[in-house]
Amino acid sequence: MTNKERVLTYLRSISPRAATNREVRDATGIERHHEVYQLTQELTREGLIHGLQRGREWWFWVGEPDSVRLPRPIRRRRGRLKSRQFEALARRIMSEHYGVRLEPGWVGEVHKQFDFLSPDGGIVGDAKYYRRVGGTRWPPAKAATITEHVWLLERTGALETFLVFGNDRQVPMMWLERYGNLVDDVTFYFLTEEGDLEELPKPPGASLRKL
Repeated sequence: MTNKERVLTYLRSISPRAATNREVRDATGIERHHEVYQLTQELTREGLIHGLQRGREWWFWVGEPDSVRLPRPIRRRRGRLKSRQFEALARRIMSEHYGVRLEPGWVGEVHKQFDFLSPDGGIVGDAKYYRRVGGTRWPPAKAATITEHVWLLERTGALETFLVFGNDRQVPMMWLERYGNLVDDVTFYFLTEEGDLEELPKPPGASLRKL
């Protein structure tokens, strides 16, 4: 039985009750939290389960879309992680994702210390933790910073390059909508404070790697 089948079987077994990703992980024995996140999102897109986000928590269930009552979301202060705390979280999750310890370091002829570097220099990445500002206006300063990071990552010559964003998902998504078709080698991720990792989609025609 695949992990995807385990998730679906568990949710069917508790129907019509809903479960969070953490509950699904504990019940199925799947080790990585962000793998459970990806599987439940995939099952939701396929219409095999229903999903709803309340506050910062996702709930999933099998049955009619309105067949369950979800608990009230717990109010949490936005942006409770500091940039350094997010970087530490991202280092743990991205190291787990790539299967190798990632540490700050220098690579090639690029005069910059990157947040994440594998021992062989084959994987290079940076973390960006933006304050949420809301609205839909183009953020020129943040966009310029992202462009600079992409440009530097592309010049490392590494086999795998990435940017992992926290707190504000909208800024990298707006950047990808405008420039994503010009980027092939740098993968964009969004990481929640709970450790859920999502690869951000590029525009049609651009390459997209699956987790």
